[in-house]
Amino acid sequence: MRGLSAVMLVLACHPALAVCDLSQVVGYQLVFGKTIQGYIEDGKQTSGFEGCTRDRVLVFTDNTGVRCKDTLLHSARLPKAYLFARSANDMKLCVDDDMYDVARPN
Repeated sequence: MRGLSAVMLVLACHPALAVCDLSQVVGYQLVFGKTIQGYIEDGKQTSGFEGCTRDRVLVFTDNTGVRCKDTLLHSARLPKAYLFARSANDMKLCVDDDMYDVARPN
């Protein structure tokens, strides 16, 4: 009983990292979960996350990245992101409760 109480306390202290509508990724495969460190836009690298604008490259803490295909603004500090893919040209990135259409960087 004591162990169960500790687990419940830990779960209560750690909110869900992403709450995207997963019905949007039925038929996709989960590729990874990584932390977004910043982004590159117009040749300039910026720390933090401010959502997507077309052709912005989101950079993860391991220096990999994805390119935004559309615009949806959202601000967060070092959010966890989950990449789902159906193919190399059909990928979606879940950040908090927003789903972004993304592609490989050029």
